[in-house]
Amino acid sequence: MKTPKFLYHSSQDRNIQVFAPRAESMRDPNEGPVVFATPSKSYSSCFIVKTDGSWVDISSWDGGETWHFVCSDKERFIENDKGGAIYTLENEGQFSTASEKGTGESEWISKDAVKPISKEEYESGLNAMLSLGVKVYFVNENQFKEIQSSSDYGFDILQTLKSFSGELA
Repeated sequence: MKTPKFLYHSSQDRNIQVFAPRAESMRDPNEGPVVFATPSKSYSSCFIVKTDGSWVDISSWDGGETWHFVCSDKERFIENDKGGAIYTLENEGQFSTASEKGTGESEWISKDAVKPISKEEYESGLNAMLSLGVKVYFVNENQFKEIQSSSDYGFDILQTLKSFSGELA
């Protein structure tokens, strides 16, 4: 596996000077506080809007080339979409990946604080995702449950749906 030189981290906060390891969204309690980042700017854009797995599912079936963002609560998403920034982080060896956890090589962590080297601001998380090629789907609760419980993580179901295009406002 090739180590990426640059990684991305998204936040609604547009004024972050340093990312400190946090235990807020741990994927593994044994891992402890970390800074999450990804080599995919498009995947990173999926985290500008604050969501969680109870109403949003993010998947890729082609090794992270195309990301699919599935949301079961469009109104809640609109309320939470305040825009934000995608920060670029230089990987000087402080990041590692545990490919058996999370989304594999699309997810990198650092146990050290990381200072961003640049940022791109977006007025809307949705528009950031769309501009970076993320396929966004707003579905009802039943469709969402079917997607989450399907053996292929929703791949076949999403093939029958049209992804969102345009703007919400």
